[in-house]
Amino acid sequence: MRSLKKEKHTIKILPDGRWFAAERGERLMEALAGNDILLQSRCGGKGLCGKCLVRITESSASGASSPDDSEARILGKEELQAGYRLACRVQILHDLSVEIPPASLLSPDTVPKAPLALPETVSLARPSTTGSAGRYGLAVDLGTTTIAVYLCDLASGGITGSLSIGNPQAMFGDDVLSRIGFAAQSKKNLLRLQKMAVGAMDRCAAAVCRSTHVDPGHIGSAVVVGNSIMIHIFAGVDPRSIGAYPYRPVFLEDRTFKAGSVGLAFNPSADIFTPPLISGFLGSDILAAALAVDLDHAACGTLLADIGTNGEAILKGREGLLAASCATGPAFEAATIRHGMQAVSGAIAAVSIDRVGDRVICSVIPQSSGADCLPSGICGSGVVSAVAELYRTGLLSGNGLLVNPTGSSLIRRDKAGLLEFELAGASQSQTQRPITLTQTDIRAVQLAKGALFTGMKMLCAEAGIASLERLLVAGAFGNFLDIKAALMIGMFPDLPEDCIAMVGNAAATGAALLLFKPELRDQARNLARSVKVLDLAARPDFQDLFLRSLAFPAWTS
Repeated sequence: MRSLKKEKHTIKILPDGRWFAAERGERLMEALAGNDILLQSRCGGKGLCGKCLVRITESSASGASSPDDSEARILGKEELQAGYRLACRVQILHDLSVEIPPASLLSPDTVPKAPLALPETVSLARPSTTGSAGRYGLAVDLGTTTIAVYLCDLASGGITGSLSIGNPQAMFGDDVLSRIGFAAQSKKNLLRLQKMAVGAMDRCAAAVCRSTHVDPGHIGSAVVVGNSIMIHIFAGVDPRSIGAYPYRPVFLEDRTFKAGSVGLAFNPSADIFTPPLISGFLGSDILAAALAVDLDHAACGTLLADIGTNGEAILKGREGLLAASCATGPAFEAATIRHGMQAVSGAIAAVSIDRVGDRVICSVIPQSSGADCLPSGICGSGVVSAVAELYRTGLLSGNGLLVNPTGSSLIRRDKAGLLEFELAGASQSQTQRPITLTQTDIRAVQLAKGALFTGMKMLCAEAGIASLERLLVAGAFGNFLDIKAALMIGMFPDLPEDCIAMVGNAAATGAALLLFKPELRDQARNLARSVKVLDLAARPDFQDLFLRSLAFPAWTS
């Protein structure tokens, strides 16, 4: 009996003319991903975020399924008539010619990272007894949104080079629960997520080695840190137990294995070390960060917050370390923001509003060459800055509603008739589409800052501390963050600005310390065991404090 083969159709990518074959009925986004064309998809392909925008040429429009309700709601009549579609909703019916806007692509390219601030008081160099072989190591921060790789010279004790890359898993959803859900569907899906993370690490390793003229075969070890879900996926372990009560990981202990066992190609015989996890939602990233800032020996009332896709916080109390996971979601990384993007070239990083001139002034991250460029979206720090400015200038109420009492031209109506804030018009953006901040975006910021603030306050209450003495903010988010703006919208408890310090990628710094000084691994194990975990959602006063923290605090100019 002859097997039936699914009908194949040709997908042509414009303007470069690349083409490939795809099966009839296949979703366009999946077909593109299968050919290494990764699109932004913050909602995991559910047609909710609008990030996977493509344009299908008029001549091939009949080769795509008809627009569904999600596309009609997000794109509107005019854009649909112009051929714009959401790749996650398009089913392939026949040959297609597709244009992909640059803003829709999840870039496979690596970008330089800021250098790590390694402690000057620690002697990092260790003697090399094997010559060039094994001289180098990798410190890796396996983030939900971004993967950062630092090439370390173990003989000299310095950082030779560093790069980052967007985590390609993001096409299946920005938050960790989406990743858990996708992985839980099948073993194939879990391995696919693992392969994506491993491939991104390899690309970073290869690129940083090329730029520094280092033979990848001379990388003898790596320390990989991340949240508990990312580490489970990296190890090829099903993380679904973390996604359901009582949220227990399959393992907490540190692991050592060969790079080749998970498919890492830079040197299959290299030793990979993943530090211990604290709990299901407190991973080795916050543990490494605590090690980097020496939190165990900090003054009482010092709080370390690693703000990423999931907020993690550890407080130094009178009786030791107390930690909590704050369900901030990816808003601070602009992942759920309508025109959000990573903090790379073209991203709006800061905003000021001139009410006298009725204009908005955007600070845009320049090109790697230093040249100015038009904005293509807004990153997390820009979102915080914009919300603070809207509140300061009276265009945002204390409960988070956009208002326009004086008829400002900066506030307009969207397709659904709701108010939105225009950061840049179509003619002022790289995408040739307006860049706006919507009411839904502002609500996402409220939920995120409310979760973070609540977590910090409840940690203090549990430790019997009336107020924080010092706040250490870790994560890439803090590189451009305006502390005044963060305090204005109520992200942090009220404390003097000089008591807040940005500590950069402390998770990667901790990974580098564990790489340079393997003897610190026992300290990391002891630290993980000593941390008391506070389950915020189980506290009877959590919901009340969280709801009260959604409003923006009163302020005086």
